[in-house]
Order: sequence, then C-alpha cells, then structure tokens
Amino acid sequence: MKYLSKYILIICCILLSFAAKAQPGADKKEQIASLRVAFITKELSLTSKEAQNFWPVYNEYQDKLDALRTTRRKENKKLLAETLTDQEAEKFVDNETDFRVNEANLYKQYYNRFKQCLPIKKLALLIKAEEDFKRELLKQLKDKN
Repeated sequence: MKYLSKYILIICCILLSFAAKAQPGADKKEQIASLRVAFITKELSLTSKEAQNFWPVYNEYQDKLDALRTTRRKENKKLLAETLTDQEAEKFVDNETDFRVNEANLYKQYYNRFKQCLPIKKLALLIKAEEDFKRELLKQLKDKN
C-alpha cells in the first residue's frame, strides 16, 4: 500500500506537468512549477506522508524566494549600466549584497523547516535535485533554440 501511494503521487505529478505543458495559455511559471514538483518528487522518492508535509513548506519557500527575486529585478531595472553614477553603482552593489544575504538567510530558515518534514538524506537530495532541475531546464531551453 505504501509503495502504491508513492507511485500514484508520482504519476499525478507527471500528469500535472504534462497537462500544464499541453495548455497553450498556461503560464510558463506554472509549467515550470509543475515540472519542478514532478522532478523533485521523483528524485527524493517522497512517501505520501513526506509529500503532504513537505510541499506546503516548499511552496511557501518558493513564493518568498520569488518575491525576493522580483524585488531585486525591479531595483536593478531602475539602473542602466551605461549611465551609472558612482553613487548608483554603489547602491547597485549594496542591493546585490543585501539580496544575496537575504537569499542565504531564507535558505537557512527554510532548510531548518525542511529538516522537520524530511529525513536528512532526503534534504541533501533536495539540494542536489534543485540544481539538477535547473540544469535540465536550461538544457531544454538550449535545445529548443
């Protein structure tokens, strides 16, 4: 029964990713999120109980990370590299440093929460799976062009 529910979860995630990909009007961000769920679920071999505890925390983490990155992009858009004054360049570097510190703090905060949802070995696999997913996504984008 335990293995059956795990496979059902994986199949559902894969079907969701295909469904999102098949919809021409579907938001690319949603498509990527669906693919990420399927990829991470497969790589971590999450049980249904682990998935039930893990995904709400992970989604909250991704939302906060996205908000942090959106703020960074908005700040950086205001600055044009060709016309930067020294003050603006310093502000840019300060903002970038603050972003990286905030991103690291967010990682630390949420990985401590992930420890409560997942065994430590699966948490280590999560870090690897996230990097592998990024590489796979970039490879697919490269292959499309």
